[in-house]
Amino acid sequence: MIGSDGTTDVYNQSSPATGDGTITKVMDDLKTSVTTSLAAADDVWMVNSAVQWLTNGKVQQSTISNLPPGIGSITPPGIRLETPTTVATGVDATQAWAPGPNALSTQSVTSDPDTTGQVRSYTTGPLTAADDDVRSGIVGDIMADDGPCLTDPDPEMVPYFGSAPADDTDVPIAQQPSEDPSPTTPSNTVSGKFTLGNGNPVQGLTVTVTAADATLDSDSSAGVDEPVLGTATTAADGTWKLDLPAKLPASVQQATDDNGGALNLNATTAATTTTGVPVLGIDALTAVPVPSQGASLTAGTALDSKAAEATDGDHTVPLVPDTVDDAAKDPSAEQEQQSLAAKAEAEPQAASDETPLWQSDHSVLPADYNPYAVGGKDISAEAVTPQAGDCQTVTYKQWSKIRYTVVGEAHANWDAKASFQYDSSMNSSVELAINSNGNWKAGASRNLSNEFGLSTGYTNKGSYYAHQYKVPIEYRKYKKQYICTMGVKSTWYTVEPKRYKLPAGQAVGKIGKDVSAKDGSRNYSHAPNRNKGTIQRGTFFELTRKKSTKFGHAVSIVGIGLSATTSYDNSHKQKITAGNRKSAKHLIWGKNGRIDENPGVFYSN
Repeated sequence: MIGSDGTTDVYNQSSPATGDGTITKVMDDLKTSVTTSLAAADDVWMVNSAVQWLTNGKVQQSTISNLPPGIGSITPPGIRLETPTTVATGVDATQAWAPGPNALSTQSVTSDPDTTGQVRSYTTGPLTAADDDVRSGIVGDIMADDGPCLTDPDPEMVPYFGSAPADDTDVPIAQQPSEDPSPTTPSNTVSGKFTLGNGNPVQGLTVTVTAADATLDSDSSAGVDEPVLGTATTAADGTWKLDLPAKLPASVQQATDDNGGALNLNATTAATTTTGVPVLGIDALTAVPVPSQGASLTAGTALDSKAAEATDGDHTVPLVPDTVDDAAKDPSAEQEQQSLAAKAEAEPQAASDETPLWQSDHSVLPADYNPYAVGGKDISAEAVTPQAGDCQTVTYKQWSKIRYTVVGEAHANWDAKASFQYDSSMNSSVELAINSNGNWKAGASRNLSNEFGLSTGYTNKGSYYAHQYKVPIEYRKYKKQYICTMGVKSTWYTVEPKRYKLPAGQAVGKIGKDVSAKDGSRNYSHAPNRNKGTIQRGTFFELTRKKSTKFGHAVSIVGIGLSATTSYDNSHKQKITAGNRKSAKHLIWGKNGRIDENPGVFYSN
């Protein structure tokens, strides 16, 4: 049984010929390069004493060896997965299986996978076509050649491997997450902290705070000033604070109203190191200004959720080198395919749950990449001289693109149904990316809220269903310059999420990757007990408060991968509905914490 992280439990059937034996565990939490490959594969199957898997058209095989007593630190009966060998290449399919030794069957689909499919058969060593059209028009996955050791399961019992799990009598019935004990209220104050690359604080930096979205509908290719809302100076500990104007400029107020009361901001500063390297600090913040007297509070609870979003997270930002080419270009299509983001999009099941902080748009950065290596020297600890004078950020729009972006997921294992709802108003935070040294740094987020008058998602999917959900969001690339009293002091590029925007004639939302590998009895047994809960038959549980987990690689755009987070409310829900089978509970657990506090997302067994 393979976990999503590659850890594998191995079981033995004592009487495979008849199927009436017992299943016992012979290896617990085995994790090797082979099991990691199995977890990321398109399909996995066994033939005799070997395990085979298909990944990107390549079939590999690892034989299973029994280890006698005394081999290393493994307690018998132990097994070993031997070094893989290649069985076949160029397999045009996403599902495969072995009907017998030296044989291979595949199922491939056309551009319409819901209605068409073709099964082919081959002999292996080398791969030779035996029948190019065993069957056409196959819908869904094929369960091929069930062995005699597999018997029909008890429909009233939750599936498991090995011994039946003990009844967790102390696991509580799942309750809705509680309200925050001290809900955040709108405020006109924003703050942050700037440091050197090594984390030491920087005193005396001038921080210019500008409105990020006030020029959203203008053509800024010729350059548009971001409205300045004030300046601040960093203290000895690197922190800064600014009180926003009681009355915002008309364009800024309009942008705030259009974004559900949330005001996206940029806090920018610049300096020069002792060896003359220009460095740049940019923080993206979200504020919820106190409405002016007489203004209507029609946003209601939305203001509370925006305020919580605005104050969430650490706004400690290190200065980074500002050495980017003034005419930096997008990667070519061929270069983009070599980026980590493009690889994650092409192989979503193999993608990490986390998006890396630093990325290249045309390659994969080495694990030891150091953004502070300039001219063969690490400048992360060099003291800096702050840029003096009044400064202004000028924005030049380069392009606008729409990409479907992950905003949530829902899970329903066994006797349950999953629903994910995303409607009425957006309330998601999506990362932006900044390029000041030739590579891209992701991390800071924009809050996206928009009354778009649509309802989208999926309802009552399952059982055994778990998928992410994506909505179309507009992204823009900008060239930006920090222009101070004595001229241009900094140049950088950003790729920023801007708003929900429906492509003409396209879907209001799309089903994303299958995440059912997070569910099941094995993952449940490894979850902390405090995160577990039960759902009584015939009832439902849904998340309508707090924030979801951060979805890594939520979107890929011009070779850059960005993460996203959604705030649950009455319009954004993850829901599970338990079936009516009588003899077992339905079990769920939170990824990030307790079900009744802040689970982020919950999984199902």
